[in-house]
Amino acid sequence: AQMTTYAKDTGAFRVFGVMLMIYTLFCTSCTDQKGSPQANDGNLRSLTVRETADQVLAALQARDGQRLASLVHPEKGVRFSPSAHVIRGEDFVFTRDQVEAFWTDTKTYLWGYAEGSGDPIEMTPMDYAERYILDRDFTHPSSVNVNDDQAAGTTGNNAAEVYPTATRVEYYIEPSAGDSEGGSDWAALRFVFEQVEGSWLLVAVIHDAWSV
Repeated sequence: AQMTTYAKDTGAFRVFGVMLMIYTLFCTSCTDQKGSPQANDGNLRSLTVRETADQVLAALQARDGQRLASLVHPEKGVRFSPSAHVIRGEDFVFTRDQVEAFWTDTKTYLWGYAEGSGDPIEMTPMDYAERYILDRDFTHPSSVNVNDDQAAGTTGNNAAEVYPTATRVEYYIEPSAGDSEGGSDWAALRFVFEQVEGSWLLVAVIHDAWSV
């Protein structure tokens, strides 16, 4: 009788151990899904818009087209605007596939027209990025602002009107104290995002700086 009771107790303990192991694995899986910024169909999940913007900036700084493309809206693509005033019919829109090949594409595109001079901006994607996206060190901005653009130049900033339901993240570099031209060396880089099924997706990259 004692051996029978012991066998039953041992069997119950084994069943309990198996159930405990399954429960632990299940909880670990849930935690990983909620807390880990892993890729889901090419997009980061469970990230705030600010965190996603930092991912975009990091991909740009690394010249990583594949990583950048994974953050772009799959249907709308991403519009590149060389100035604060977004022009739908002129500013160039890249698809995800085009963004993936951004730093290897040697074609010359018309990206719009330069503020002040009105000259056409005809560049390869790489040259455009160096001049109108990575021209300043936006990894060390004066401030990062969500839907609260700080830059106020002579060019009208119409991003909120063009993207009324989107969210903007601005990396702003304020004028330096020793600027001899009266505070004209400020700059801003704005990313515009739309949220789709919990993921923030990039739809626009806007460069803003002082112009004549």
